[in-house]
Amino acid sequence: MGTVIFEMPNSPEEFGVSLAPAQLRSLDFTALDFPTLNRAGVEYIRSYYPNDFNDFFASNGVIMMLELVAYIGGVISERSDILVDESFLSTAQTKQAVIQHLNLINQRYMRATPAIVDVEISLPNAVPSEVRIPSATRFTLGGPDGRQVNYEIYRSPGDWTSFIVIPPNKRGIIAYGIEGQTATPIIVVSPGGPDQYVDIELSNVLEEPIIVQITSGQTVRTWRQIEMIETAEANDEVYEVKYLGDRTRIVFGNNQAGKSPLAGQTISVQYRVGGGVRGRIASNTINETRPISPQPPASASVEVLFRNPSPSSGGTDEETLDQAKRRAPKQYATHGNAVSGEDYGLLASEFKHQFYGAVSKAIGVIRTGVDQDLTSVVTAVRAAPTVEDGVKIIQNNFINRNIVEVYALAEGPDGPVKPSSGLKQGLISYLEEINVLTDEVRVYDGAVKPIDVDATIVMSRNADPGTVKVAVQNAIDDFFNIDNWDMGTALYVSKLYQIIQDIPGVTYVDIFKPVDDVLPTESLASDSDQGIGFNGVITKGQITLRYYFEQGNFKVTSH
Repeated sequence: MGTVIFEMPNSPEEFGVSLAPAQLRSLDFTALDFPTLNRAGVEYIRSYYPNDFNDFFASNGVIMMLELVAYIGGVISERSDILVDESFLSTAQTKQAVIQHLNLINQRYMRATPAIVDVEISLPNAVPSEVRIPSATRFTLGGPDGRQVNYEIYRSPGDWTSFIVIPPNKRGIIAYGIEGQTATPIIVVSPGGPDQYVDIELSNVLEEPIIVQITSGQTVRTWRQIEMIETAEANDEVYEVKYLGDRTRIVFGNNQAGKSPLAGQTISVQYRVGGGVRGRIASNTINETRPISPQPPASASVEVLFRNPSPSSGGTDEETLDQAKRRAPKQYATHGNAVSGEDYGLLASEFKHQFYGAVSKAIGVIRTGVDQDLTSVVTAVRAAPTVEDGVKIIQNNFINRNIVEVYALAEGPDGPVKPSSGLKQGLISYLEEINVLTDEVRVYDGAVKPIDVDATIVMSRNADPGTVKVAVQNAIDDFFNIDNWDMGTALYVSKLYQIIQDIPGVTYVDIFKPVDDVLPTESLASDSDQGIGFNGVITKGQITLRYYFEQGNFKVTSH
């Protein structure tokens, strides 16, 4: 067997890669913006060619060419930085990049959801025949931002076609009202072939209903929506919905994974638009009478009153990029199973029910051993006349399972509210499907702690008072935005000082309320607490602001 001898290369050429000339190796390639590249080029010429070139005026052709090279280098460098940033979830700046990163970990970008409300439909007097109200009957209301808000009513959640029926000799029923409106369907003719898709070029398309019907001659078939088209069989009449930021895409199969529409078939896509916090309404916002003709034998129309006796629930805005970056990795880490208290709180906070609304904030706590209050059990054991009696008390109260206490708040028309009994039961059912077998889930009301703000704001004499007032109010509103607060999060007065003092035109500020920091108490929230309980969340209370110039009074406002 021969001997193999490895020899080290003796020159740069023997490496197989040409190295930069020695005189270029001192250049700094780490800062590739235009000014740095331009300056580096000028310094290079001055260092190595001082006797050949000394005309560094902008009108010189060499300098012009050098600036063009620096410009192109800066553009390429910036594009490279953008590509690198978009390659990681934590640094991605575009919505499309974040959506793609979430797809890699089987997570979805949380879209806006519509508010829902009970609508009472009543007659002044019962009639002997049915009164049928068409589904998707629409009500147009004034929104909080001055734009209109639409609500449509349906027979029940998930039933988008049936009539809403008041039975004979009955005076009324409760219908399902949901914010948003049914848009004009998209109708296209299939060109045939695999991997077809239809785009809805709107950003506010709601997740349901999206109904796809394929018409061939006189035959109309409704296809079924699935999570991933790749999981379908070759002849399955299915479609996948992809949300691409500024549009919604209906994707069909390729005749291997899902069926592809045939050439000439008509594709109809029905959908609704809306969603967001702006769709929340207070009680009696819908309060309208409309004439409806009953079914035969009745002939004269009757006045039907539509009214929402209670405020709406749910209605959330699309999550921001920062919220998606924080939420998705944590949710993915649970792998759809609740084990720790943090898992329960995270999964509960993402729970939405199509009829009872959505959870706004939640926190989970796991405890074992004693079902009753531990202090009460200890007191009873100490008061037991004998040791045997104390042991029996412990045995009677001891449980061989985990008790999971979930404290939750629901989305309300003006912020978080206590959840309804229906939302609690729905949350329990949801968590019991993904929890550990030996865990018993109990859902309790969270707590809301409004914080009053009383402050005096002194403005610069050169400042515009109206501009400063609006900026201060917006800064306080942003500070108390519910998205910025989790259960048990502390409030530091210094941060409130900072956001107000950073506003241009504000010379200084005195805050009289809150008097001190609102710190976690690590116990259940109570009205007597000066701090914030672990199941409580901070919200905006009464806001009183007094404005002064550096000399003299300007205005007093109260909100």
